[in-house]
Amino acid sequence: MTLVELVDYINADLTMSGALPCILPQEEIKRLIIKDAVPWFYENYKYSVIKGYYLIPQENFKTEQFTNYKYIELPPEIQNIIWVYGLESRSLFELGVSAPNLSINLGVTNQPHLSSFTTTVGELGVYKTVIDGFADALNKLSKHTLKYDFNFGSKMLHLLTYSNNDIILDTYIQIAKEDLFEFDKFRRYAAALSKLQLGRMLTRYDFELPGGIKMNGESIRNEGQEQLDKVREEIKGQSTTAWFFTAN
Repeated sequence: MTLVELVDYINADLTMSGALPCILPQEEIKRLIIKDAVPWFYENYKYSVIKGYYLIPQENFKTEQFTNYKYIELPPEIQNIIWVYGLESRSLFELGVSAPNLSINLGVTNQPHLSSFTTTVGELGVYKTVIDGFADALNKLSKHTLKYDFNFGSKMLHLLTYSNNDIILDTYIQIAKEDLFEFDKFRRYAAALSKLQLGRMLTRYDFELPGGIKMNGESIRNEGQEQLDKVREEIKGQSTTAWFFTAN
């Protein structure tokens, strides 16, 4: 869903599909979506971000900005950083992926004495899952982590530990806004913000429809607040916001 389509969707809700006049300007609806709804969802809704890795080559540590201030400016889509790893090599072992010598080939099939215990494909799968999970845990212990500070507002990464190698960031990355607009919770949240704003405007100024009919701004504002609170409670019930805001 595009921004224009979302604005039309909210306008249809506010005007009851054109039964009422359009009072809240479209530019105000866009502002509420981009400036209020989008940042709130990126910070509070776990499905609005995805796990990702971001490689910073060693050459970035030779720039004037870094040598003077130890800061690196990151892309705006990075929501938060969980870990910063120093890379001694480019092998998959450094990324926490199961090492080849712990795969099912050497872990199961080359050990004939297991055949009497793991006789089905399901049991082989369980065995492989256990081995892979143990391998990943060992790999994480072998990673060289760096101390850092990340400023979410400016997207500036401050490295507090020296590294003369490439580094890789374990991050949460924002999904595209168009994908965010597809969530029903987001559409209801943006519509609630628009109802609140419309209600404020109607209670601040005296609006009258043709025929001397007045719109109840207080009722619209209360409806928007109830809808807003309901969406927030639904999101709060799914998970807490602290799950990806991890201390350094």
